[in-house]
This record gives sequence, structure tokens and C-alpha cells, in this order.
Amino acid sequence: MPIIKDKYRAKGSQTRSRFLTQAKNRAVIQPTPSGVSTEQKRELFKDTYRVDPKNKGQVTTVGGPNTSVSSGGVTSAPIEEPVSNINNLNFGTANSAELLLTLNEGDTLNNIVIHNYNGSSASSNISLYWSSGNQENISFTISSGIVTATSGAPSTCLFSNSFPYLSSIDLSDTVSSIFKNVNKTIYIYAVSSVTGPSITYSMTSG
Repeated sequence: MPIIKDKYRAKGSQTRSRFLTQAKNRAVIQPTPSGVSTEQKRELFKDTYRVDPKNKGQVTTVGGPNTSVSSGGVTSAPIEEPVSNINNLNFGTANSAELLLTLNEGDTLNNIVIHNYNGSSASSNISLYWSSGNQENISFTISSGIVTATSGAPSTCLFSNSFPYLSSIDLSDTVSSIFKNVNKTIYIYAVSSVTGPSITYSMTSG
């Protein structure tokens, strides 16, 4: 009787099934070349990761400071908005300098809105001035809602205008561009030629 050799017999003591094959993913097992930089190694890893069939359809995303990366994609983290402090001033005295607000270092003045309402239905002159430094001895000379002289500390006119009755003005473009993240303490004074007008302002602490 002729001898039949088993062509599926392994060389060792173990045998393998004729139906067993070993698939190799060359992209995965391929060694990383030596002598390359860390950045190049990262790029090589990305390429081999994409080639692996198990990773098809997946997206690798690098999240920014306000994002978090999860298996489902990118999730935006909530961004905290700075708190805006809103206050107002109603002129109770005519031709008197009122301290409207104080900006500390790092603060930002967002907006000032002036509105002329008064019991006599009169027009009014309203002015704003800013100063810095020691304010203990500051003094103003005022005529018809306008500062004509200052002593004890320097002051600069920020805004001055004549307002018809029930008129308003929004100074956001002016003040937000000048008094943004200020580098020192700023004092803003307001003057009106009549009683009754009001000022509303918004500022953000640094």
C-alpha cells in the first residue's frame, strides 16, 4: 500500500487546520524607522492608524482650550462670560460734579447711556470728565453744566453736549475702546446744568 503524506502536517509537534490562515496587517506591525523625530513618529502613527480596517470611519480630533474630545466627537465646553455690573446716576443737583464711577486696574467700561428727562421739560448741558491719581483735594469750577477749571488733580473732558428734552445718547463705541482693561485707577465725573437727567453705565471687573 502506498504511503500518503499529510501535506497539512506542521514541522513541529503541533498541527494546524487546513482552514486556518494568518492575516497580517503590515500597516500595524510595521516597525517605526529609527532616527526620526517625535513629530514624525506621530505622523507615522496616524497613517498606520488610518490603514487599520478597525479604525475606518473614526475621526481623531485635537480639542482646543474650550473643547473636550469624546468617542462621539467634539463637545464644546461652556465659555464663562464676564459679569457686567450695571448702575445708574440721577442728577439731584445742578452744576455739581458727581463721581459717576471708579475703574480699578484691569476693569473695562462697556457703555454709558445719557438720557435727559427733567421736571421742567428743559434742555440740558451734560458733561463727563475723567481723572486719575489722588482725588482727595480735587475741585471743579462749573458753569452751565461745563467744567471751566479743575484744581487738586488733573481732569480731562471725555464728553460734553447739549441735550434737548427727552433725548438720549449711547457712548459705547467711545468708552469701550478707551477704557478697556485699564492700567490704573480711573475716576469719571458727570455734570449737568439741570436736575433730573440720568446716566446708566455698564462695567466689567478685571
